Amino acid sequence: MPLYIKIALKYLLSLKSKALSFMTVISFIGITVGVSALLITLAVMSGFQWGLKEKILETSPHIVIFKMTGRFTEYSSLYDYFTDIKDIEAYQPFIYSQALASKGENVKSVNIRGVDPDKDKKIMKVNTKLIAGNYDDLKKRNHVLIGKDVAVALDIWVGDSFKIMSPFGRKTPLGYLPKIKKVYVAGIVDFGMYEYDSTYIQMRLDEAQNFFDMKDAVTGIQIKLRNPYRADTVKKQLERYISYPYIIRTWMDLNKSLFQALQLEKLAMFLVIALIVLVASFNVSSLLITKAREKRKDIAILKTIGADSSFILKTFLWQGMLIGIAGTVFGTIIGLSVIYFGDTYHLVKLNPEVYMIDYLPLKTSIFDITAVFLSSLFICFVSSVLPAYFASRDVPAEVLRYE
Repeated sequence: MPLYIKIALKYLLSLKSKALSFMTVISFIGITVGVSALLITLAVMSGFQWGLKEKILETSPHIVIFKMTGRFTEYSSLYDYFTDIKDIEAYQPFIYSQALASKGENVKSVNIRGVDPDKDKKIMKVNTKLIAGNYDDLKKRNHVLIGKDVAVALDIWVGDSFKIMSPFGRKTPLGYLPKIKKVYVAGIVDFGMYEYDSTYIQMRLDEAQNFFDMKDAVTGIQIKLRNPYRADTVKKQLERYISYPYIIRTWMDLNKSLFQALQLEKLAMFLVIALIVLVASFNVSSLLITKAREKRKDIAILKTIGADSSFILKTFLWQGMLIGIAGTVFGTIIGLSVIYFGDTYHLVKLNPEVYMIDYLPLKTSIFDITAVFLSSLFICFVSSVLPAYFASRDVPAEVLRYE
């Protein structure tokens, strides 16, 4: 170990001055708290973003193809382009439209999704989210699946009947009349997202086409990938063959504004919480300035016996860096411990009606840990440079003249 580091340690651990020892402890605690708070904050933002992505991937297709103009009837002609792309696991046409559901005096606005029940098992896997009923009953005529909050709003259960009303009705001599259909509850679904559970109704594709007077047309084609995070790559491959009037959208495109807002908020929180470390570094600066004034005689003696200015600069610079390293390491350990226990035991519960997820996941990454670690050390280094420089500029003759 270099001599200047040994001297720096001796100065830091010296108990002669209780005030300086207290300042050392406060500087250490400040950096520790700042680093741990920064790591936990980033983990909260990353975890929330991760939780939303997982929920979106559970309830949405990875890629959707729409037709911008005209009725989408030739959708089967696009299937040939899917077979050559290995990332595509499954695909199917679907219908998605709004309607009203009613039972007695209870009325609810809903979103109706029409799909092939067998193909949908490979894509949305709604059959794995049933909390009541039988998924195969969906194949029966006039049977539907509904979200659990739709069931609560309409006060219905498996086997009960209710009515759905399409906004696309028909013209009659008496005016425009909506189309009404009586359906039965085949099963109740729990997605874990209030936005879906409170509006979801699923029926067979052919019945949805008939109900919305779409004949053989569909809303679009939904695609499931083996790896949803390769959606942009698959989109580029599909765009080689599929162009206007068709439009291809990935799950990231459909939620781009949400993810951009979360990423910007994460950056803002990093900058705000980093101010805690910056404020703690001011304690390091004041500590080194005070130490330099107290140790002027020692500095003069060291220079007299041959130590140069760079040796003194390194000595005081390492005092600040040792506090920074110790505080950063302990802060990282504390932060990662809180992240581990908080995520493992789901310590922070959330209201899914507000946040779409029922608990707050805490997720961190090597990039976030490295960024926090290096940022803390850099701030401590910068705060130590000026006091160390001034300490190294003392002239031995002037210091020792009155000793």
